[in-house]
Amino acid sequence: MAHITRFETPWFLVISKKQYKWTVRPNAGPHPIEKSIPLAVVIRDYLKLAETVREAKHIIFDGKVLVDGKVRKDYKYPVGLMDIVSIPSADLYFRVIPDNVRFMRLSKISADEAHYKYVRIMNKTTVKGGSIQLNLEDGRNILVDKETAKSFKTLMTLKIELPSQNIVDSFIISEGSYAIFVGGKNVGIHGVVKNINLSNFKSRKYSVITLESKDGNTYQTNLMNVMSIGREKSDMRVD
Repeated sequence: MAHITRFETPWFLVISKKQYKWTVRPNAGPHPIEKSIPLAVVIRDYLKLAETVREAKHIIFDGKVLVDGKVRKDYKYPVGLMDIVSIPSADLYFRVIPDNVRFMRLSKISADEAHYKYVRIMNKTTVKGGSIQLNLEDGRNILVDKETAKSFKTLMTLKIELPSQNIVDSFIISEGSYAIFVGGKNVGIHGVVKNINLSNFKSRKYSVITLESKDGNTYQTNLMNVMSIGREKSDMRVD
C-alpha cells in the first residue's frame, strides 16, 4: 500500500489531517513504520522545501537528499530517530532527535556534525570466522574482533562516521554520564544520569534510570528508553 489515510498516520507526524485524505506510507526499512517519517513528508512538511508530494519527489529523485550519508531516491524511505538528513546542494543538514512535544524533530546541524551518527547497540552475535557482529538500533551491523567486542556492551551508544561506519567514540549509561530519553512519556528530556536502579529480573530492560535535566528537575524511565550521548556533558547538539 503506497498511501494511508491521514487519520491512520502516527500521531506525531507534522501534517494537516484536514487538507487531504491520503498521505505517504513509509516503506519497511531501518525504523518501524509507527516510529518513522516518510522522506517525502520530511521534505514537504518538516523542511518546507516543497508544497506537494510531487515536488518533494522531484527533489528526492534528483538525488539531492542523503540519509546517513547515502543518497536516497525512495520518497517513502523511513526516516527515524538519530538519522542524519542532508541536502548538500542547499547546505542543509539535520539530525532527527527526540522531542517531548512531537516525539521527534529535525534539529539543524553543521556540515561537520552531519558526518557523525549516534546509535545504540541492541545485541551482539558471533558470525562465521569468529568475528563479533554489533547489531545496531537502525538495522546496520558492524563487525569487530573478539577482543575489541569485549569493550562494547548492549545499549551502549556508538558515535560512528558516515558513511564509512568507523567507530569514533562510545558512551555507556552510567551515573554521571549524559543521556537523553528516546521513548516513554518524557521522551526528549536530556541531562545527567543521577541513579541506576538495576532490575532483579534476568532482563535488565526493566531497570529504572533517574535523570536530572538542566533545570534541576528529575525524571525516571526504564533503561530501554535511555540513550547515552556523552560522559559528563552532551557530545551532540540537543537544543
